[in-house]
Amino acid sequence: TPEIPWPDLLRNTRILVTDESGVDRPTVAGLLTFGRAPRRHLPSAYIEAAVYSGERLNSDDLVHADAIEGPAAAQIDDAVAFVERFMLKPGRKSTGREDHPQYAIGAVHEAIVNAVAHRDYSISGSKIRLFLFSDRLELYSPGDLPNTITLENMPFRVFTRNQLLVGFLSKMRSRKTGRAFLESRGEGVRRILQESEQHSGRRPEYHLLGQELLLSLWAKPSPHH
Repeated sequence: TPEIPWPDLLRNTRILVTDESGVDRPTVAGLLTFGRAPRRHLPSAYIEAAVYSGERLNSDDLVHADAIEGPAAAQIDDAVAFVERFMLKPGRKSTGREDHPQYAIGAVHEAIVNAVAHRDYSISGSKIRLFLFSDRLELYSPGDLPNTITLENMPFRVFTRNQLLVGFLSKMRSRKTGRAFLESRGEGVRRILQESEQHSGRRPEYHLLGQELLLSLWAKPSPHH
């Protein structure tokens, strides 16, 4: 079988599109998935991550801050690693080491995948924000809920703002988990809600704040309290 020329392959997969002047340009999804430094062309395409020692957004309580950049896959894996690094893991030593991490990391992974895959990249100046507080994790994702999706029916509906990006991520594997980023369409929100509530005893909360979706995951109480 004859090989498809490389530029044609990029166009066929919509990594590139040809503009009105006949110039090939990368799509947003192409940049986010295959670009080395997407933020050079999409300044808001990154995750602002920060850790606070208290329960409020207070600069005096800031422990660490980071800008998580790069292709979408790297952003997801690095953001999950950020949470793993900074969340508390109180443990008991009476019968050997037993850690009690604050969050169900599978649910955290799913939440970050959803934020990166479904955020609105057209809102200039709005990035994903990931905050760790002493009692909760907050994840802000730019973009309103599309069409007939509501906060109430979100766990039971499938919606895709970025169809092409979702398609790419569903075929790509996380270097952390070894699995595809988007394995089971339509189950992500339910998994976040169920696993987090099972882990911490408190159901996560979604709120719509203007053109931004906020997810709050509650920390599992320390076994020492």
